[in-house]
Amino acid sequence: MTATEMEDVLKNLDRRLTNVEQILPILATKDDLKAFATKDDLKAFATKDDLKAFATKDDLKAFATKDDLKALRQEMKTLFSEAKRHASILFERTQEQLEIIATHVADISQRLPPRLPPSQ
Repeated sequence: MTATEMEDVLKNLDRRLTNVEQILPILATKDDLKAFATKDDLKAFATKDDLKAFATKDDLKAFATKDDLKALRQEMKTLFSEAKRHASILFERTQEQLEIIATHVADISQRLPPRLPPSQ
């Protein structure tokens, strides 16, 4: 290897080392990583294989989505409004019929002779 080739290799090595020196301060140390979970800590949690025993994406396709539930909620609001309106109409009709019955009872009670108190 000639002297110029050796100088080029050393310059290249120096440049690469400078790049590494710039990255080193931002890398986490062992002490920094102690606050996070270790492999042993994570063994207590479910793995992908454990979760396969539960519902998969295909299993969940049979259930309602958020959009389905929003549409259902809107439909229920509409139906409840109609039911409330229908109940109000029935209540008004019942009141009208009670008023008619009360008028007839009052008319009949005026036509009947007064009742005598029971004898003792």
